[in-house]
Amino acid sequence: MTVREALRGKPQDSEILLSFILKKDKAWIFANPGKTLNKSQETSYQKLIQKCKQHWPVAYLTGHKEFYGLDFKVDQDVLIPRPETELLVELALERIKNRELGIKNVIDVGTGSGTIIITISKILATASILEKLKLFAIDVSSSALKIAKVNAGRHGVARKIKFVRGNLLDPLFRLPLRPLSFPPHEGGLKGGRGRSLIIANLPYLTPRQMKNPDLKHEPKNALVAGKDGLKYYRELFKQIKIHNSPNPSYLKRGVPPTKSAGSEEGLLTLLLEHDPSQVSKLKSLAKKYFPKAKTKFHKDLSSRYRVVEIVVD
Repeated sequence: MTVREALRGKPQDSEILLSFILKKDKAWIFANPGKTLNKSQETSYQKLIQKCKQHWPVAYLTGHKEFYGLDFKVDQDVLIPRPETELLVELALERIKNRELGIKNVIDVGTGSGTIIITISKILATASILEKLKLFAIDVSSSALKIAKVNAGRHGVARKIKFVRGNLLDPLFRLPLRPLSFPPHEGGLKGGRGRSLIIANLPYLTPRQMKNPDLKHEPKNALVAGKDGLKYYRELFKQIKIHNSPNPSYLKRGVPPTKSAGSEEGLLTLLLEHDPSQVSKLKSLAKKYFPKAKTKFHKDLSSRYRVVEIVVD
């Protein structure tokens, strides 16, 4: 079988699979259509083509996926990065570089393979602003965190990011944020006097959307979030509301009541990816949990609302 024969009549991504098998880039593939595959290469290639026809994502078959121009390791323990998520990175970078916002802590909730926080760290690696930031990546899955740490090492930013396991923001309240640490009695997320940026691409699909055959090999717990797809964003908002309170309910007996964290505007900014159909419900949720917050929706390259920005005073 030649390269030309291997590609003829095959699925759209067959050249990626053939490049993977031959350990050559796509430019070489197209420049050598008469090259003959050996028996082992042909067998391996045919197996991958069959899996591709069974809706196996190419990224799982090759073990990597490009995101924001960077290469990331992925497997079935993590969600495959999507191009639309690059909007989260772009918006986050704009907020971080805006000195007037004074972002000190960048928190990636549900980091998965680590693409968002690693890309941000990589892009800012040569900028002095990175030295003034604390970056955190949180995930409930230890398997996902292993992948994320591998990716951080590959891109030379492993020492820049603190990877922690836990449910949404739970582990955050045991960690120091810049510039001051904030045990609960100092006023929650706002009490550290350093403005925080929370980025999240949490599961937001409904069980009905999960019936798409192209999703059946990806981890369900990284995709589905209750009947309306907003289960985890509700939990996240609830956590922020509790911990952002001047007198949160988890205070231990004997800890004196605290003063408000201050009147400085925009001490907490959230950037959350969502499904375009969830705009109305997210507006209502934001108003319910953060009545005074400023809410704005951003469109992706397909002109569909994809990211909600919530600035909590």
